[in-house]
Amino acid sequence: MTAEHVYPAGPGSVPADLTRPTGAYRTNAWLAMGGLTLFVLLYLALASWFSWTAYRLFASLAHGADPFWTFIAGTCSAFLAVFMWKALVFVKHRHAIDDIEVTATEQPRLFAFINRLADEAGAPRAHRVFLSPRVNAAVFYDLSVLNLLFPSRKNLEIGLGLVNAVSLGELKAVLAHEFGHFGQRSMAVGRWVYIAQQIAGHIIAKRDALDAFLRGLSRVDLRIAWVGWLLSLIVWSIRSLMETVFRLVVLAQRALSREMEYQADLVAVSLTGSDALIHALYKLNVADEAWERSLAFADSEAREKRSVADLFAVQTHITEKLRHVLDDPSYGEVAPPPKDKPQEHRVFKTSLAQPPRMWSTHPANSEREQNAKRRYIAAKIDGRSAWELFDDVADLKKSMTAHVFRAVQEAADVPLEQSIAKLDEQFARAHPVTFIPSYESLAVTPAGDEFLPGLPTMPAESP
Repeated sequence: MTAEHVYPAGPGSVPADLTRPTGAYRTNAWLAMGGLTLFVLLYLALASWFSWTAYRLFASLAHGADPFWTFIAGTCSAFLAVFMWKALVFVKHRHAIDDIEVTATEQPRLFAFINRLADEAGAPRAHRVFLSPRVNAAVFYDLSVLNLLFPSRKNLEIGLGLVNAVSLGELKAVLAHEFGHFGQRSMAVGRWVYIAQQIAGHIIAKRDALDAFLRGLSRVDLRIAWVGWLLSLIVWSIRSLMETVFRLVVLAQRALSREMEYQADLVAVSLTGSDALIHALYKLNVADEAWERSLAFADSEAREKRSVADLFAVQTHITEKLRHVLDDPSYGEVAPPPKDKPQEHRVFKTSLAQPPRMWSTHPANSEREQNAKRRYIAAKIDGRSAWELFDDVADLKKSMTAHVFRAVQEAADVPLEQSIAKLDEQFARAHPVTFIPSYESLAVTPAGDEFLPGLPTMPAESP
């Protein structure tokens, strides 16, 4: 099957200004940039002043200045300059990658798909692509101080736990949302704020050899200890000032982050319609629950020296079992929007349900649905399996399962059918057929406002 055959068609008509940044977006971007600029200028001004003062004092020694006090003052200024500048030297973050990188040679359909999607979204293509076992899709990148001036190349994570739970059209919507982030100029604000956060964290929270030196200096003879006390007071003042200013930066950036999510959602709407992303969001609640139970089951099997061949088959089977337990054939599925006034139909309603983990820091799903349907874009959702994008699916599922439990040793290979039978036994013990829980009895967490038709109260085994 060619890449052309697996690429879902987009909406027939999309307003040209659908993805144009809103006034709130632009306002929050300016506020975030203003707060960040204030932080950076204040930081550089302090660091430069300490450096210049130290240079000026040491230079004055050659012109007959009091050698003792000038040397003491110059040394203190030099110490504070090093204290400030060292935070810039050590700011470097490399994303911890524990996933499987794939290339266009290994997965040609997948790369043709995501490259075309990036082009349609007007976003740069992914630098590297990684497959993870999680119910997730995300943009990530490495950072250093140089990225204050030069943009970092962005990588894409595609979670196979997500792929296993959504349709092809829904996966296109989720990835279109991520490419919406790829193309956001204001994403640079988030990059700069992250670097500023590392600097602030290094200054505010980190204690290193310089702090140990001050503590030691403060404990020696009183004639010298006062220098340590004075420097400690100045360092405390700098830390307090930087923390106060940076709190303002974080508040502005969080407000911008919400607008960035809404904007990325509209990119997905422009490429897949108003319903596909919302349906994917709905399914992620169920996918999260089934995935956690899959890991717990596989872990319990590993403790018994038995391996599970395919975690994703287990995830699917658990979802089916939960449909039976809840006596709800539609559990984990979303009905198509009604033909009459589809723009008024809402999947998410105000409730006490846990938001999907991959978007736990995002706006509430009901708010995202309102944003996606404010200007309703009709489009058919491609219902084919998202696995259509991958070659050698069976081998991929098994290799990712083995990757998840690569640290497990001496586990006997067990046929998948035997694992499924064992899983059925556990469900039979935990959920007698005669017990059908009511929605009022289902366990929920008071966070977010997404609607979910309930999660069963069966205790999961600890992984």
